[in-house]
Amino acid sequence: MILGITLGKLSGIHPVLITSPAQDSIGAILMAIVPAMAAYNGFQTLGQLSGEISNPARNIPRAAILGSLLVISLYVLINWTYFHILEFSRVAQSQYVGSDAMVLLIGNSGAKWITVAMIVSAFGSLHANFLTGPRIPFAMARDGHFFAFAKRIHSVFHTPSGAVIFQGCVAILLVLTGTYQELYSFVIFAIWLFLALTAVALIRLRTKEPDLPRPFRVWGYFQIAMM
Repeated sequence: MILGITLGKLSGIHPVLITSPAQDSIGAILMAIVPAMAAYNGFQTLGQLSGEISNPARNIPRAAILGSLLVISLYVLINWTYFHILEFSRVAQSQYVGSDAMVLLIGNSGAKWITVAMIVSAFGSLHANFLTGPRIPFAMARDGHFFAFAKRIHSVFHTPSGAVIFQGCVAILLVLTGTYQELYSFVIFAIWLFLALTAVALIRLRTKEPDLPRPFRVWGYFQIAMM
């Protein structure tokens, strides 16, 4: 973002406009929705760690709000940078927007550096998934709703080692079944489908069990539940 804001103006970059080929409208919409859904995916994983967060009634809402605002701000700024450097037509045509922007800014070495940054980012995302994902089978096993091995705690690191190994094995099997693009598309749609089902279930539970203790207050929740 810093390079795009500074060097982009100083270098006087004006990419050639490229006409975007016509695409089927439904296919184009679906292609656009998947990465957008992936970009804003991840906020729900905070709840999976709630059993290990101190003062969750205060810290979970704070982390969710501040974290979401930070991510949205970064996405808006980086996309503004792409359009600032490449212009709209070039962004629409590019398969590797970040690399193309860096090539224009600092040459071919820029694409190599952005690739390294993406690799580091991928490891960060992988770490976050292995931090949050195993907490679900771990909690289910602890409550007697899943295989007992998933509730095993590592004697040294105090992590749910059984659930981590289980998730790793499942991930390996999924990788062996198809390409990353297929898994990426299927998983994103499945995640958002279940997020929608969760929202419906919460509203229904609020209607059926209005007297249950609810430590978290949500703006407009009561009005939605009464509709």
